[in-house]
Amino acid sequence: MKTGYLKIGLCFFFLLGAVTMVHAQKTNDFGNPTLTHFFNPEKTRSISFSGYTEIWARYAELNPGSLVNGEQVNSISDLSLRRVRIKMAYQPTEKLTFILQGGLTNVNVAAKTNPGFELLDAYAEYKFNNVISAGAGRSTWRGLSRFTTGPLNTLLYDLPSYATANAGISDEVVREFSIYAKGQIGRLDYRLVIADPYTNVSADPQFNVANFSKTHPNKDYSGYFKYEFFESENNSSPFHSGTYNGKKKVLALGAGFEYMHNALWHLDGAGTTVHDDEKSFAVDLFYDTPINKERGTSFSAYAMAMNNDYGPNYTRYSGVSNPASGVVAVSASLNGAGNASPVIGTGNTYYLQIGGTLPYFNKEKNTLQLQPAGSITLSDLDGLHDKALTYDAGISLLMNGMSSRFTFDAQNRPIYTLNSAGQATVSDRKWQFVLKYRIDFN
Repeated sequence: MKTGYLKIGLCFFFLLGAVTMVHAQKTNDFGNPTLTHFFNPEKTRSISFSGYTEIWARYAELNPGSLVNGEQVNSISDLSLRRVRIKMAYQPTEKLTFILQGGLTNVNVAAKTNPGFELLDAYAEYKFNNVISAGAGRSTWRGLSRFTTGPLNTLLYDLPSYATANAGISDEVVREFSIYAKGQIGRLDYRLVIADPYTNVSADPQFNVANFSKTHPNKDYSGYFKYEFFESENNSSPFHSGTYNGKKKVLALGAGFEYMHNALWHLDGAGTTVHDDEKSFAVDLFYDTPINKERGTSFSAYAMAMNNDYGPNYTRYSGVSNPASGVVAVSASLNGAGNASPVIGTGNTYYLQIGGTLPYFNKEKNTLQLQPAGSITLSDLDGLHDKALTYDAGISLLMNGMSSRFTFDAQNRPIYTLNSAGQATVSDRKWQFVLKYRIDFN
């Protein structure tokens, strides 16, 4: 009952706020006033509402032995809610901001009953000046790389899985309780975060293969620094844009880290439990530029290199919005159930993404555009004998900019099994096809 009252209360609060939004000066991609109400004539104090919904229609070839509702199947076609978000930003003074966000994540055939509407974000931030702001609470503020915090204006159907590699292990829906500092010093943008990670696993230590420990977790330290050569990016939220569709010219060179002491463990040759630190470092480069603003054409590119040390032979297999509920052990691959594939581990991971927008279909109204894109993820992990290569190719139809769009994506992933020498090698490859619709409200 309490959960039901919370849902009703949040929906009522949102609808009440949406109805009473007046005097907004900005318009959104639909040409409507934004859901912002200003408390003073200077428009420095406000309350605003926003959110979005992502709906997937998918066909996926499943990993060997996958079970869906107890039945072994080779493929599946399904509908799912990838994300639903409702967000409130309250700025009672020029210096203070409070963020509250709730939503649903990965409601699919494997979790279609009693989906939980979660409280995702609840944090406050105080801005001393442009050089430093400080905040605390439950949020997705963190460092390491550009896309570590989650999705915003993605070129493809979703973010690359390596970016949120510890999701569901040391965090909840990419959120942790944390304190952070962030700001801009000239062209340098920075963020530093100290977080309390979750302990969501109960794996006993294994010989020469690290797993996340079930002991009391230590602090999660992370940071991300980027130098902006052209236009400056907004850092009011933790999310980085995947593309500006030619609205800005941005060239950002970034570097980041993440460190958790004794986050994992394994057994050595003597059967002694050895604790392992997580140590991750990344460098990346993001470029987004208009080609012809009148025609609406643009180009976007992103490249990333990451080194991760989780301990010996650590490899995580995971699948986005996994439709499978289990796997038959005798038929299973190392990937496990559903659409899981290796996303991160001890070793190096490289990512390249390119895309852009084609000319407007309607030049007078500047509406309807196609946005092709493609990406490659290459992981050279200690726990895999063969390198893991995953590639995506997709195209989006932008109907009202990024606020209303269809995206079709085709993804090919590797399947791993043990060879006669006990090495993890690629034995097959599987496809997944996703048609996503996203609509924003703000």
